[in-house]
Amino acid sequence: MVRVMRTRWIEEGNRMSISFSCEINRPNCLRSLFNILLFSFIALALEGCVATPYFNNQATSQLTTEGEIVSGMGYQDTGVTAPDFPVAFPLQAVNVRIYKDPEQSLAAFKTFDFDYTSKDNPLLEKELFHQLEKVLQARGLPRDKENPQILITMNFFAGKKEQYVPPTTITSTKVQNVWNTGMIGWNVIGYNTPVPVTSSETTPGYTVVSYYCNVRLNFLDRAKLVGTPKPEAPPLLWIGESDYEGAEPDIRGIAPVMFGELMGEFPDLSNKGSRRQLRCFRFGGLGLEFDPTDWRAIRYVEPASVAAENGIKPGDTLLEINGENAFNWPSFYGNVYRPSDPWKYYRSKDPYFRHVLSNRGDRDVELLIRSAETGRRVTLKVRPRDGDRYLYVDDGGIPLLSR
Repeated sequence: MVRVMRTRWIEEGNRMSISFSCEINRPNCLRSLFNILLFSFIALALEGCVATPYFNNQATSQLTTEGEIVSGMGYQDTGVTAPDFPVAFPLQAVNVRIYKDPEQSLAAFKTFDFDYTSKDNPLLEKELFHQLEKVLQARGLPRDKENPQILITMNFFAGKKEQYVPPTTITSTKVQNVWNTGMIGWNVIGYNTPVPVTSSETTPGYTVVSYYCNVRLNFLDRAKLVGTPKPEAPPLLWIGESDYEGAEPDIRGIAPVMFGELMGEFPDLSNKGSRRQLRCFRFGGLGLEFDPTDWRAIRYVEPASVAAENGIKPGDTLLEINGENAFNWPSFYGNVYRPSDPWKYYRSKDPYFRHVLSNRGDRDVELLIRSAETGRRVTLKVRPRDGDRYLYVDDGGIPLLSR
């Protein structure tokens, strides 16, 4: 018989232990020893429940560039409704040509304004200038409508190209063996004879549709333009021209890419070639990437993103999104729910899709984050950004990490 004399529960932080003492009064204590071992096992199990988190919140890797995160995690080339991130959009190939005045120090020209000259489509010109303004301001060039140093004019063209591919007929000839029989006296004999057989197959004709866009930016020295005497020729400082041929039917969809590539050559030329292949990878407006096996574990934080500005780091754990429990929604949805309209259901229910991965930028998102360094929980109120990022890619669409 075992008589328990003292039992004490000790809680130290997240660890729990049990101390006890007993007195054995009889020599036959096998049953008592079994009870002691069972009691110890239960205590260890309780300690494990307290000390062990319910999932692994350690980042599997801490990547440093957008190109690395795309190559490391993979992507789904299925458009804006894809649940997996980053989402890849069609590859865009643009050509860039730059002309500059070698006698001018372009770095001295900082401020700009626009000269609206289009008579065919002035509204489209306004939209394109609005897109260009965002690119220029992101590069540290402010707009000055009163006294700009640079006056920018624009020429643009957008057209549709159709090419008819006529029907093609493929004729092929192959040799088949034909079995022949004959009689010699009363005996039947047989032999093979090779016979050529001709067949043909016709592929119907079809039309290939592509779109061509061209943009030319003219940077003029405004001081010379408005001064006296009037210059005989336009005082051009810099000309940037870009063209594109592909599947984008609207010049406004490709113009930000063209403007970004052109302004990457101002004021100094880059070492990039004249032809660039880019692809839009939509990462989500907060700048967070998650472990593909558990979307609560933050694997990557984009530099200069909303998440980085608020101190979120790789290895942190996302606990709640706008008050909703941040369980592994993408896997949970795919394994449990089979609604009749899966994409509509997914977009309406998944807090990741609606708040974390959204690029709308029109509403705040409240996140509950657990820090991997301190273990503390922090509530953040942030607003996603609505910009997309373009990465240089090879012919297969895979990001080039060296550029």
